[in-house]
Amino acid sequence: MITAFTSDEEFDYQGLYRDFIERETDATGTVVLHHGMVKRPGKQIPDFSNVSLRALADDPDAKLIELAETSRNKFNLNQVLIVHRLGNVNAGDSVLLAIVSSDTRDRSFAACSWIVDEIKWEEFIELKENR
Repeated sequence: MITAFTSDEEFDYQGLYRDFIERETDATGTVVLHHGMVKRPGKQIPDFSNVSLRALADDPDAKLIELAETSRNKFNLNQVLIVHRLGNVNAGDSVLLAIVSSDTRDRSFAACSWIVDEIKWEEFIELKENR
């Protein structure tokens, strides 16, 4: 199963993880997740007030779905979930959740790392630190 979307609102990472686990079968041996949060100090403004996350792509949800489908095929995954925040986000707030499952830990760890790297490299979501 593929689930991937952006959200202008804070997302319930615990609920999303719980729902993810409930969809698993006994074919899954490993679930790996990356829970990205806005950290301080910032890269450009050490003591920023918040960060703005803005979609650079016309349809960022479609880009995330494409990324999730690619990762599922590339790493032979059972499930993929990707959620990325948009809008103004404060330090300590959740910004990215990527969860994957497969029958082996090596593929799950590699896939989760690959997804996070691809999101950074694709540059379809801009992060700007605000004073």
